[in-house]
Amino acid sequence: MEEMKRVKVHGEDTRHNRRGLLKTGICAGLGLVLSAGSFSCCPCSADRKQVMLDSDDFSMIAYCCLECDKCDVYIATQNNDDELRAKVAKEWKMEPEKLYCDGCKSDRTPFNCEAKKCAVSRNLPTCAHCDDFPSCDKEIWTKWPPLKEKVQAMRSKLST
Repeated sequence: MEEMKRVKVHGEDTRHNRRGLLKTGICAGLGLVLSAGSFSCCPCSADRKQVMLDSDDFSMIAYCCLECDKCDVYIATQNNDDELRAKVAKEWKMEPEKLYCDGCKSDRTPFNCEAKKCAVSRNLPTCAHCDDFPSCDKEIWTKWPPLKEKVQAMRSKLST
């Protein structure tokens, strides 16, 4: 098993292995080169605070505005926690072997919801960035009203 190292990321102690640190560095460099400083679709950011809104880094904010690092599937994947993965699989009525996630914007995610498909097709980092959101009638917003409120709150912060 690869040794885990403690590093400070955005002022916060974080545990990373060498592969994770390398991946973060590579992705950060590619993000700067490819996006010229705009949002990065790389899921490597370890930033866990509201600083994301200030820095325009939405890489760990799902399209529906959930914070990836607060999602049990993401946490189980990053910590290689099969017990948590099994618990979530039972709650969500899914197969544990399908619950691996490196963030909604990564290639390894169990979800491809309508919000994600729409935001990707519009080249938006989140639904909060969509001018059509106030009139959006996708099922996700009626099925989970608190999620819609989260997007609306982020929209308010983006407009200030």
